Amino acid sequence: MHPIIKTSISFVMVFISLRAPGKCEAPSKIIQQGLPLRDGFVEFMPEHDLTPLKRALPQVADSEVNEILQSEDTMWYDEDSMVFLYQDSIETVTGGRANCVGRDVGERNANNPAIAKLMNYFGPDYRFMFPFRTAAGTDNVTNSRVINFWAPPQKNGQTLPVRWWQLSSRGRWRWAFPKDTYFGEVLFQKAPDGQWIVFEIRTRKRYLDGWEVNVFRPFPTASSFASGIMKKRPDWAFNFELRKMIQHLENPATLIPNRWESKPYGKVFPPIQGALDPLPEISDWRTIAELLQETTFQSAEGAIWKEHGGLQTYAPASKSDFSLVPRGYEMGMIPVNEVSCNRCHQQTGRRLSTFEFDIILYGEVWGEDQIFTWHLFEPHKRIYGTWDDADGSRKLNSRMVQANLLQKGKPSSGDPIYKPLPTTFEPDRLK
Repeated sequence: MHPIIKTSISFVMVFISLRAPGKCEAPSKIIQQGLPLRDGFVEFMPEHDLTPLKRALPQVADSEVNEILQSEDTMWYDEDSMVFLYQDSIETVTGGRANCVGRDVGERNANNPAIAKLMNYFGPDYRFMFPFRTAAGTDNVTNSRVINFWAPPQKNGQTLPVRWWQLSSRGRWRWAFPKDTYFGEVLFQKAPDGQWIVFEIRTRKRYLDGWEVNVFRPFPTASSFASGIMKKRPDWAFNFELRKMIQHLENPATLIPNRWESKPYGKVFPPIQGALDPLPEISDWRTIAELLQETTFQSAEGAIWKEHGGLQTYAPASKSDFSLVPRGYEMGMIPVNEVSCNRCHQQTGRRLSTFEFDIILYGEVWGEDQIFTWHLFEPHKRIYGTWDDADGSRKLNSRMVQANLLQKGKPSSGDPIYKPLPTTFEPDRLK
């Protein structure tokens, strides 16, 4: 636990997302809310929103992760409270912009081919295109919600801050998280009764030269899910849907070939051939909900959900909006290991101009230090601005500064705690 050096209630500008679909505008309503702030900790999400989600967290078969999920010092945020954004560090007007601005600028300048190319990289929903659009494997999911967590390490009872620096007075802001920092994503799906239930937890733990990754699921393999159903419902053989589910889980020949391809980002994300295993529809959603809520989540690192005839899949898919996973979930395409995850995460900060050299107002792929969802900037309306009013919009988050979570200075060579990670491109040319 952090010693509370100072405690204050900061009345901050918390953006409530009231944007209509297909729009990129600063929220029309800003609500003043007092959120907790103390040394080493800031609260990003309102209690009424966050508390029910935290109460829904399952047990995890990893004591360190379990402790982080239950700790009062872990910081939670989502897309509204953090306002996901990307940087533009090369153009005449530089700044930080909400992710939706790229598409908006492209649409507003559709008569200028070079600027309009931005629409190739930001989709109709105003997000980055696949594979940088959403939490991996959820691009086609409609029944899900993701919240993120951030747990910095401590030294001598003090929380270690994020180190940040600039390449030039107007260039890209960069940062490095201290060794042993944890980031994670908790994926929920909404049950038919309206409650949000966790179906997956993903973690990234910083070591000096990279990030250890893990994914926790209630049933990492088809056979473990079959066993779980049989134990939960001993009379399963007399239930047509449960019997059909067990037969599916025990049949290795149910895999369907699948392909992932990203045309706009193909230079760094070559096509992936894989397979999915869509679970049959089931109306007995309560059995599934109870299994998700009562089962201790296990590490899926190295696990294969099912394999057959040269095909492998690493997680289930679904034909139901609510099941072990929601309809549209495709994480079965990706094995749980650092190499697979780095395929995307190593691209944080890459210039969009590396995909099309003449693109104007390009900016960089969102994120830094191989974390997409976090940034150290103050949320304000100007980050929703277009190219001509973003200059100077990158300001340190005042609440993080008050909580001593940020420290200026590029890590020195040989630092045992902080180290800028190597990239597959040249970020130091972003001036």
